[in-house]
Amino acid sequence: MCGRFSVGFEADYLSRKLGAVLRGDTDYPSPTLQINPTDPVVFLRGRAQDDSVGRELAAGRWGLVPSFSKTFDSKVPTWNARSETAARLPAFKASLPKWRAVVPASAYYEWKKSGPGRKDPKQRYIIEPQDELITFAGLFAPWRDPGIEDRSAPGAWRLSCTILTMDSPPDGVHERLHNLHDRLPVPIAADMIDDWIDPRESRGQELLDAVLADAYKVASNWTLRPVELVDDNTRLVDVANPAA
Repeated sequence: MCGRFSVGFEADYLSRKLGAVLRGDTDYPSPTLQINPTDPVVFLRGRAQDDSVGRELAAGRWGLVPSFSKTFDSKVPTWNARSETAARLPAFKASLPKWRAVVPASAYYEWKKSGPGRKDPKQRYIIEPQDELITFAGLFAPWRDPGIEDRSAPGAWRLSCTILTMDSPPDGVHERLHNLHDRLPVPIAADMIDDWIDPRESRGQELLDAVLADAYKVASNWTLRPVELVDDNTRLVDVANPAA
């Protein structure tokens, strides 16, 4: 799974790194060491442009709110979507064919317990890419605010997104990730991004299958180390003797 992650770059840098345009009407979140569920996040979406797809940086709530929801303040834990069930669960099935996203991250976190007991301490681990960014395969959804009559008015539409997950790599493929957690946020290879975010492409499950087929290879160079966040989650420190 992915319950916390970090983004260490401003939106203008992400736009250059990912070859995406910035929207003048969007407030992009600032870099942070810890993003929590329901926080605003940056994500990449596609825009149809004649015979090609353009890349656009959007911002929205981390925790997908489906278009049919009566309220945007959903309490349902939809910041992750299982890749095995995304095509059939009501919260996600409308997004897979047409609203696919890529969520950039500098790193993400998992916790590992030191033993089987409820009170056994947990150790935080940071998972980092060899390059500057991890790009997660995700989904997004637009939500229409019924309290704003003018559909073109600011705030009439709100965006939210989720990060897809899959089984962690089997033992022998990436032993440390295998032993860390049973779920893995799905990474997407750079050469798959344009196809994934193309809004004209409705074969969502086929695209997801292709992304999953390369996911373990993409994650093969990720490293992990025990850390703690201190000073109100503004500073990262290494841990010499982890609890797990």
